[in-house]
Parts: sequence; structure tokens; C-alpha cells
Amino acid sequence: MKKFLSVMAVSSMVLLSACSGGGGSTATGGKAESGGSGEAITLKVGHTLSETSHYQEGMLKFQELVDEKTDGSVKIEVFPNGSLGAERDMIEGLGVGSVDMVLTSTGPMSGFAPEVTVVDLPFLFRDAEHAHKVLDGKIGQDLSAKVEETMGVKTLAWWENGFRNVTTAKTPIEKPEDLKGIKIRTMESDIHMDSFSAMGAQPTPMAFTELFTALQQGTIDAEENPVPVIMTSRFFEVQDHLTMTRHFYNPSLLMMSQAKFDTLSPDQQKAVEEAAKEAGVYERQVVQDMETKYIEELKKNGMKVIENPDLEPFKKATESVYEKYEPQFGTELIEEIRNTK
Repeated sequence: MKKFLSVMAVSSMVLLSACSGGGGSTATGGKAESGGSGEAITLKVGHTLSETSHYQEGMLKFQELVDEKTDGSVKIEVFPNGSLGAERDMIEGLGVGSVDMVLTSTGPMSGFAPEVTVVDLPFLFRDAEHAHKVLDGKIGQDLSAKVEETMGVKTLAWWENGFRNVTTAKTPIEKPEDLKGIKIRTMESDIHMDSFSAMGAQPTPMAFTELFTALQQGTIDAEENPVPVIMTSRFFEVQDHLTMTRHFYNPSLLMMSQAKFDTLSPDQQKAVEEAAKEAGVYERQVVQDMETKYIEELKKNGMKVIENPDLEPFKKATESVYEKYEPQFGTELIEEIRNTK
């Protein structure tokens, strides 16, 4: 919480953006607060991806389900494209009450609840089904509880960004050595940066909202994201090569300001939680469908795609990351995740 209080200035800027209403999808006319009989509560939720992204598809489903389950007494207003700030800004805003809800990947959470970033370790999950079983089970519940305890927020559900893959402007990536000296944008995550350093790249942490311009201007050479993000963010316009490294599985966490959650009635709280979980299941399927579809779309848009690279050299190159972080997370937890069937 001390970190939250130290960033009041940043969060105040987020508050001004939220109050302006710019960039939000229609919430069908709800009031900002529940001031009396018949007035709806409007909850503003932010994310950094585009209006055509899997996040947005999931948010529209969440919006629909909340409206249905609360008989219209709670409305969801969605702010895509980072219009409420970068992920780190919005996470900070939860703690001081300037942001109602945020859907964020786990990478930027290393400075808030570092325990949760165990899921960011490279090549930890076999596939999406494996990841879902871990996050929907006891391990995921324990990680959510740790986030709530550390950050003083309400966690609603695990959603998904997907498996991350490398794109480059000039050099196709077939083996870790091909990354040597390449300046690649990563999330603001120590694990992600250490992983790319271990593979020989020059990791450059940067907010997602700054990424396209940096690629366009040549400030960086490469980036890494799930296929749906690469397509909907139109990175094919500034990157020529895609390698399906699937080096990190990137879950997302839908979180809410605890103070705002406490203003809801018990029935409304239950409805919001149920809607978040149901919409999360829907959103995960959207990610899987988009990945299958968009690989072909990216090819049509001129990207050269390496679909089945040999991943063993990449895994070997990142073994040092496990040596560094096993003391922090515990070998037992990592093995429990790996062995989940």
C-alpha cells in the first residue's frame, strides 16, 4: 500500500482521464454512483488493447452478463487502448480508488505482488489447457488471495492474453543465437527481461501504449506478444517476421478496487464475480480462436511465419532464469505447476 500512496500524482492523472469519459464504450446510461432508488452504479474498467482485441470481446461479454445478472443495477463501461493509463498506472489507481477495475497481464505486477509472477516463468506451461487447470485450481486461488492480501484489491477472475511469440523487423528468429544484440521490447517484468537477456537479446521495458511508435521509428527492433495482439495492434505493418516461440504464457487478472466492491450489495457482488468468471471462460476461447485465424491473416499481410521452431535450445538458454528465481518462488510450487495434469 505504501507504493500506492507514493504514486498519487500519477493516479490523479488517471482519475482525470476516467472522469472525462473519453474512449469508453457505451454503458447504456447508468449513473456514476448509486445515490438513490432506481439509479445504476457504473463501474469503469480499463485495459490497454484495441477495440478489436480479445480483451475487448471479453469485456463486452462481461458488460452484458453484469447487466443481466444485476437486472441493470450495475453497468460496466469499458475503456480500451490504455485510455485510463498504462497497466502499471491502472494497477496503482486501484489502490487509491481512482480506477474502478482493470484487466492486466501479470508482468507489470512484479512491483506490487511479486509472488503472482511465478506464472511468468519461461516455458512453464505445456499448453493453454495446462495453464487453465493451474489457474482455476488451488494454485490460482492461492495466488489471487496473495494479490488481495498484498495489494488490498478484489480479484475477480483469471482471464488470458495468450502465449507470447517473437516478432522482428529484419532478422528471422530460428534459434536463441538469432536474438543476439536485438533490442526487443518487453513488459516491465524482471523475469521477462532476464529471460531475453539469457537468450542474448537486449530487453527494453516499455509500456504497451508506446510500442507501435517505437517499432515504427526503429527505436527498438523487435517485440513479443500473443498472436491476437500482434494482429489487432497491426504490428505486421512494422515487423516482417514472426516466430511461434510461445516462450511465456501470459494470463490476465481482472481486478477491482476493494473500496468500490464494498459499495455493492451482496447480491451485486455475487453477480459481478459470477459474470467475471463466465466472461473469462468466454474470453479464453476467443483467444484460442483468434490465434488460429490470425496466423493466416498475418501471412496474408506479408509476415513470414516460423510456426514450429525447435524450442529446446530456447528452453536450454533460459535455465539460468529458473536458477535465479527458484529461491523466490520455491522449487515445490514450480514443480507443482509443472506437474499439474
